[in-house]
Amino acid sequence: MGMRNLLVLLYATMAIWIPHLIYFWFSVLSLCIAPFLFNPHQFSYADFIIDYREFLRWMSRGNSRSKASSWYGYCRLSRTMITGYKKKKLGHPSEKLSGDVPRAPWTAVIWSEVVWPIFVATIFVVAYMFVKSFQGNQLPSPLIRISVIAIGPVVWNAAVLVFFFLISLFLGPMMEGWAKFGSVVASLAHISCLIGLLGFFEFFVCFFCVCHLLPELIFLHPKWFLELWNASHAVLGVIAIIAIQRTIQKTLIAVFLTREFKHDETNRAWWTGKWYGRGLGNSAMSQPAREFIVKIVEMSLWCSDFLLAHILLVILTPPILIPWANTLHSTMLCMCCFEIP
Repeated sequence: MGMRNLLVLLYATMAIWIPHLIYFWFSVLSLCIAPFLFNPHQFSYADFIIDYREFLRWMSRGNSRSKASSWYGYCRLSRTMITGYKKKKLGHPSEKLSGDVPRAPWTAVIWSEVVWPIFVATIFVVAYMFVKSFQGNQLPSPLIRISVIAIGPVVWNAAVLVFFFLISLFLGPMMEGWAKFGSVVASLAHISCLIGLLGFFEFFVCFFCVCHLLPELIFLHPKWFLELWNASHAVLGVIAIIAIQRTIQKTLIAVFLTREFKHDETNRAWWTGKWYGRGLGNSAMSQPAREFIVKIVEMSLWCSDFLLAHILLVILTPPILIPWANTLHSTMLCMCCFEIP
């Protein structure tokens, strides 16, 4: 939420700068970095590196064995507030990691998870098309380029998942003695999806600009080149792309997913390729298709969280390089917590 508002504020600042936006910059930035600023050891170099290492472990664990704290567990818990849990219990230890989360009413799900995201995405797409309409006829049209860049990563994720699913399905039973096989396959799939997301973003920023520049480049005048690289339009396009992808993700979860098992056997079965002996019963035939939809959404969310976390890390890195910044920061927090007579 904070980063989406930050992008909207960035576009407003680049398009129509007024001094009043400074107040909103402080407000929105506080939503993004306040949880880190209240950590008394945030600007300690050693603790910063340790926290980053633990963050990477938290993002990658839970694919070979059950973990009480992992990104997958958090994502699954958030998803179950929409889908709910199945009543059937199999006695797996991982079932104890799932709390009893009540399922939201279907009316609330439809309005908040389907209708409202579609409405928001429509507003941003129309705004992007309106801004680009002032540049005359463009090939491809703004609607086509936004659709390709927004849906492209989803299709890429689906293709990557099918490829690695086949690898795990055929090699998994043979690699049963290798405990880290599922983690390796999951890591390769996540890295591939991350590269795809970055590639589509570069494609949006560079390729379409170059295509639009080709007629003007004939005149070899640098003025045309500088004027057409409009960064504010690129930011608005990214906002529209995020809104479209968010709509796709929420619609897939709310409409196409059934209730969750309380254990995480399906996640580990997807990456290890060992679907037998999981206690899925009659659901063993339908769970791979359901897990495929889940993984498409999870890949998009994982890449987004990974990139946003590193953007925040870049923002928080400069104070670490300042001498005594950690001591000054800890002292300020102590003065806020204790009243000085």
